[in-house]
Amino acid sequence: MRNYWYVSLNNKYPLPMRGQHKRVVMSVQMKVKYSIVEMTREATPVEIDHCKLVYCGYGYWKEEHVQENISKYI
Repeated sequence: MRNYWYVSLNNKYPLPMRGQHKRVVMSVQMKVKYSIVEMTREATPVEIDHCKLVYCGYGYWKEEHVQENISKYI
């Protein structure tokens, strides 16, 4: 499954919205100063502002463009 990848600069990640039973965040890799967030859909502007998310790409973890963009922000 191809997913959206983000780097969270404040270690927060989007929680499910009210009335939404579908899982949005597939995984979070927590580090000291940042987190790598894997999502099933694009983040909303409110989620981007609240969690300080930086978009890194759409695809699989091992794809080259996703790895390059994540390495820019960590």
